[in-house]
Amino acid sequence: MGVTGPAMHVLWNGEKTEAFTPSRGLRQGDPLSPYLFVLCMERLCHLIEESIAGRQWKPISLSRGEPQLSHILFADDLILFAEASVAQIRIIRRVLEKFCMASGQKVSLEKSKIYFSANVPRELRDSISGESGIQQTCDLGKYLGMPVLQKRLNKETFGEVIARVSSRMAGWKGRTLSTAGRLTLTKAVLSSVPVHSMSTILLPKATLSKLDQLSRNFLWGSSDGKQKQHLVDWKRVCRPKCEGGLGIRQSSDTNKAMISKVGWRLLQDQTSLWARVLRSKYKVGSASDRSWTASKNHWSSTWKSILVGMKEVILESHGWVVGDGRSTHFWTDRWLTEKPLLERTIASLPATQATPLVRDLWQNNGGWRWDQITPFVSEEVKLELCSVVVDTVTGAEDRLAWWPSPNGEFTVKSAYASLTRDESPRQSMDTFFSRVWKVAAPERVSFFLWLTGNQCIMTNQKRKRRHLSDSDICTVCKGGVETLIHILRDCPAMSGIWSRIVPIRRQQDFFDRSILSWLYDNLGEDGLVEGSPWSTMFAIGVWWGWKWCCGNVFGENRKCRDRVRFIKDQSKEVTQAIEKCNAQNIKPARVDRMIAWVPPEVGWIKLNTDGASRGNPGPATAGGALRNNYGDWCGGFVLNIGRCTAPLAELWGVYYGLLIAWEKHIPRLEVEIDSELVVGFLKTGINDSHPLSFLVRLCHGLIEKDWLVRISHVYREANCLADGLANYAFSLPMGFSSFDSVPSDLNGVLQDDILGSARLRSVCIV
Repeated sequence: MGVTGPAMHVLWNGEKTEAFTPSRGLRQGDPLSPYLFVLCMERLCHLIEESIAGRQWKPISLSRGEPQLSHILFADDLILFAEASVAQIRIIRRVLEKFCMASGQKVSLEKSKIYFSANVPRELRDSISGESGIQQTCDLGKYLGMPVLQKRLNKETFGEVIARVSSRMAGWKGRTLSTAGRLTLTKAVLSSVPVHSMSTILLPKATLSKLDQLSRNFLWGSSDGKQKQHLVDWKRVCRPKCEGGLGIRQSSDTNKAMISKVGWRLLQDQTSLWARVLRSKYKVGSASDRSWTASKNHWSSTWKSILVGMKEVILESHGWVVGDGRSTHFWTDRWLTEKPLLERTIASLPATQATPLVRDLWQNNGGWRWDQITPFVSEEVKLELCSVVVDTVTGAEDRLAWWPSPNGEFTVKSAYASLTRDESPRQSMDTFFSRVWKVAAPERVSFFLWLTGNQCIMTNQKRKRRHLSDSDICTVCKGGVETLIHILRDCPAMSGIWSRIVPIRRQQDFFDRSILSWLYDNLGEDGLVEGSPWSTMFAIGVWWGWKWCCGNVFGENRKCRDRVRFIKDQSKEVTQAIEKCNAQNIKPARVDRMIAWVPPEVGWIKLNTDGASRGNPGPATAGGALRNNYGDWCGGFVLNIGRCTAPLAELWGVYYGLLIAWEKHIPRLEVEIDSELVVGFLKTGINDSHPLSFLVRLCHGLIEKDWLVRISHVYREANCLADGLANYAFSLPMGFSSFDSVPSDLNGVLQDDILGSARLRSVCIV
């Protein structure tokens, strides 16, 4: 691709140099080449649109009332749509020839294909193919790894995915890897291979089962020639680490979580071509009306896949951020909390009040219609409602939000967590497994501790129970049943070692505990023993206790003069290695500084606001104070909000502070807040699906008025007066209170700020 015609200038230090003409032009690989190609293809789009406007090119529609399709481009690939006729192929040729003459490009007829719908007669197909010089096909193959035309899916359709996973495994020497190493490869590599395919369509169940089988076999070391014991149930393995699993994702649930992202984009997108086509063809409605999600046999496999993600993921966990309240149902939709208010009622609703919208129960300048709400909700729900308002000012509409994410944005990770959440009652082991994975030890040691915590180590007792051994007696001491606690602690071979390591005062408690209590207490011990944390030394001792036991069985133990010294040296080596790794991640240094409130510049008024929530969410208040450059009180307020989170309380403080300042006709306002999160919302904005977006919009509406407003973050030590006002509001009735003079309880704080009193704080040095 050569460009030699136009004159060019170079900007050097902001100034234009003399014009010059390129002599060699642009070549492939030049950074400007892709941009130039996009500009050229844009001209082709214009030619196609001109031909359509002149009623020459006849685009297609997938159904009545749908957007017309004439062309789709991605990089240098092009798909053209038109009526199947010889006249149309001539028009297409004429447009392409005109473009090629202008751009210098050429259509590759050998790489091009024509696909016809089933209703086109064979004679017409041959005529069109002959006229165009392009070969016809009944299969467009794959594009970016996915079949372009998907009819009936079976396991052969995505056999390549299985082949890719199998080829990866074939290149690894599984026998030389520890189980912890195989776990890392399973999570980082095997689970990522089918991601692209899973993001676009639901794979056949046979394919998903095979993917899980390959991962399962590789993790436990099984192969085609040799099957090994799978010590832990696969469903438990696929739980999060904190719940006793290994964090591997099940293929079927991963597939649903990924395809649900397409459904979420479809509900959010109203303008893109692909969204308009799907919305029109399948009559997509709102998230509140599920009538359009009923599946039909003649629908495509792609749309059926999207519907599965919709019904099993999106529609089960979506919520609403209230704007004007005209799209959200007050009782049946999720908008105030993760549960619909209908599930939190204390009395049955009358049939006439079952489906009101949020706006129906809100009155301008009057707030909620409590007479229609209070009889059916608890005091807690009433307090939560007090912290929310319907936006009748900015005209914002209700927006979809993804409740499993704190910021309301959809993520595959949160979708998978929502899909696999198990709320059935069971013993909580979160703290136990948290200690297992946090211990400072090699990964293979942590993995062994995880197996021990699940009590699935194959001791002789378990082997005999499964009819894999004739005896359950310990092969080392020959004096007791070989249980897990016997191998790791009570066998004379190990009890002697522990007696020399554990202090005498702790030995009775150490040897009396059950296996889980024994592991839990020792893995949580932070004390140092000869320079190593006790939890590390304990984990190393348990690991080598098992290794020595296996060595006795298989005759692989090497001579070791002092096993106690060996464990201590191993612990010290591990500790030093971990400290060396941690040293590379240097934490920011901290210094002690004196922090004080600073008066504003002359001609400016400073607003300090703060919010407080006792429980987060819990009873919440906010407060703020206006002061001039002398530190004098110019006005203040407190607000007893109800029940909400701390960021929402902070935003309420900012909103009322801005509103009071505007009503006082202050021309220059400096706002100080001790919440970096809220400062970020006010400075950079917030996405529409965030649960706090309704109040951020109201704040932005005030900030953008005709005055100067500066927003900055301060430490809490410089915001003591606002903090005191927020806490003072807890003693006042529900609602808003303003003060022309500082409350007597806070006069001392005001005087300290005027005098410049500073408070000590440890500050990070960036």
